[in-house]
Amino acid sequence: MPPKATKVEDLRKQCKSAGLDTTGNKADLVKRLKNQKKQKNREELSPADQDDPKYDAILVTKSKTSSEEEIKSEAKDVPGLQEGEHEVQKVRGEPFVGNRRGRGLTGIGERIRALEEKTSALEERASARNLRLSALKDEVNLLWDDVSTLKLCVPEYSRVRNRFISTFKRDKLNNATESDIYIIQEGNTMAHEGDAAVDALLYEGLNGRRDPSAFKELYGMHPADVVKIRHKETIHILSIHAGVRADSRKTGTDEFYRRFAEFVQLFEGSGCDESYLTAGSQCADVARAYWSILDCQMYQDSA
Repeated sequence: MPPKATKVEDLRKQCKSAGLDTTGNKADLVKRLKNQKKQKNREELSPADQDDPKYDAILVTKSKTSSEEEIKSEAKDVPGLQEGEHEVQKVRGEPFVGNRRGRGLTGIGERIRALEEKTSALEERASARNLRLSALKDEVNLLWDDVSTLKLCVPEYSRVRNRFISTFKRDKLNNATESDIYIIQEGNTMAHEGDAAVDALLYEGLNGRRDPSAFKELYGMHPADVVKIRHKETIHILSIHAGVRADSRKTGTDEFYRRFAEFVQLFEGSGCDESYLTAGSQCADVARAYWSILDCQMYQDSA
């Protein structure tokens, strides 16, 4: 600040010495000297000092004067503060001048922690939903087992499934036993289609069938492997093959049997991975083999 001059003449001399306009009244002269002082302070600051992030911190200084306007006027000379960033507050009865710049950063730590807690809560909810989805899938598999078991609980249906395999042995393999003939005669209905899931269960337990080779001729896989399959599409394709293979009126095409054999080979080679029809699966070759069977002519043309 310029020296406190009591005479206009002294102020004019200071303005003249500083190269400023010497006209006007006392207030004009004082204002020119103050503005020059502030301009000089800003010019002395380097660009690095002007952009120094330390000026974003809240600055509070105590003033020896009591006038709010004088406090603000003095604070304007502080480097880094802009017009309109000052405010005067009383702390324990004493006036202090501070700036509002940088106050937007206050409490940012608490806000970050709140966001982190919210994110953590959302992640926990997503994890819980994934667990629920997994549990539902397991429940579906159990229900699938129950359906297969319930089918076998009906004696008539069990006899139908037994007749299907025994008829295949008689008509296609020419090695039906007396037991097979009895099973065929005992059946009340004729089995026209395969059912891989249920027929595989016929080989379980003490009273289960003992001719897994016949089952493999029908379904392309061992019953002990088929009973583990929960994928409906795979069960369906195995059952289609069994229906064609056991048909005594029509003959399957060589191409159909070739494509089916390729599917079984690839499916077993993948470790019986049942996700081959899922988007992004690593078993795209199994999926192609599956669809090729459905697109293939199953039966030879009639003569």
